[in-house]
Amino acid sequence: MKNNDLSDRGERLKEERRRLGINTQDELAEILNVKKNSVVRYEKHNAALDTDQLDLLEDHGFNIAYILWGTTEVKNSELSDDEVKRIQDFLQGNHIQFEE
Repeated sequence: MKNNDLSDRGERLKEERRRLGINTQDELAEILNVKKNSVVRYEKHNAALDTDQLDLLEDHGFNIAYILWGTTEVKNSELSDDEVKRIQDFLQGNHIQFEE
């Protein structure tokens, strides 16, 4: 983990929120069952999210590895190079059509 990973966590949360079309902090607050000022603390002051909140975010399509560590890399030797590329594209929001 890089030294700045935690200090950038709030910005990555905001990026993920926007990537998913969740345009306001009020919408995110509703997902997390918190007040808006809590979302402000998460995004602007890098306040920690608890595991229940991370689960809720994941259920709504947030990339938890990216939020926490700033990575979208998939590391699994059992996947083919093509499978890894497709997963990375998906995690980065580059949805592609699969051949039928």
